[in-house]
Amino acid sequence: MTKKQFCDSCQCDAVTVIVERPATYKFRGESFDINERVLQCSVCGEDLYDEDLDSETMQTLTKLYTEKVGLSLQDIKEIRKQYGLSMELFSRILGWSKSTIARYETGKFIPTSSHLIILKRLKDSPESIYEFFKQNLHKFNDKEIEKITKKLNFVDQNEVEKNLIETIQLNFKLHEKTIDTGYGVFNLEKLAHLILFFSEQGVPKTKLMKLLFYSDYLNFKDNLLSITGLPYVRLQYGPVPKDHELLLSTLEKIEFIEVSYEYSGEYEVNRITALQSFDESLFDEDELEVMMKVKEKFKDYGSKSISDYSHNEDAWTKTKEREIISYTHADNLLIK
Repeated sequence: MTKKQFCDSCQCDAVTVIVERPATYKFRGESFDINERVLQCSVCGEDLYDEDLDSETMQTLTKLYTEKVGLSLQDIKEIRKQYGLSMELFSRILGWSKSTIARYETGKFIPTSSHLIILKRLKDSPESIYEFFKQNLHKFNDKEIEKITKKLNFVDQNEVEKNLIETIQLNFKLHEKTIDTGYGVFNLEKLAHLILFFSEQGVPKTKLMKLLFYSDYLNFKDNLLSITGLPYVRLQYGPVPKDHELLLSTLEKIEFIEVSYEYSGEYEVNRITALQSFDESLFDEDELEVMMKVKEKFKDYGSKSISDYSHNEDAWTKTKEREIISYTHADNLLIK
């Protein structure tokens, strides 16, 4: 079957022919050898554009590429479904846009090389989604974190717990033995039991964050070393441990604490309650003295009053939003 088409070289409508020939294409950073079909002028042999044949070549390259990377369109569709997550939550976990996920799942766009690597990793190792969840944790509120955590419970729990703890340890290794951590090495066990100490009868999350801060910084002031080796950051409601949501969700997952939700008037309050017994043998006498001092000082404070109190600290007034709070500010703590 022949047809006429304008040829730029001949400057006239020429009879065309379809020619099959070997060709090498660079596609998504990979080289592919294919047999392509192209439209040519029968007079001069010039290649002419044909939408159908060009689309055919792209389909061939797409097929070969997905086969090479081991991820088909159906695989891409199934990845999100295995977690039971909405497109909105899934996209935010990965740090991509919702429209990007939609384009990939409908096949309208081929994922970029970097995105394909991530999708293939999620297909082969579903539990790896926790790493992306952790990196983008700040994008979710407490209800969303609880919902996502429940959705991801299909993954082997022992493996999840191991991965979370390893992630936490690595996350704080950068700061260990520096002024950012009060010259301490992060100790998850001591942190867990410090939280148990303050939450035996239940404690609002906002208040707990301040109790941890005052315990670590007061111990540094008195004994030149923090208790937990945690870095703290400045947020709107006062100082909090870096990545505190990840820390709490991990301790909840390994059943050290329970995180519940209560309403105080029109406000929702997160409450932390201990599920295990506090082990005082993990702490020395000086640390226990500091912990008791902090507990006694703030026993009648609510979340708002202890937050307001912390806003008067140099640690808060002399640190920018979301920056790590240097333990040098412990010298001027208001609590004695």
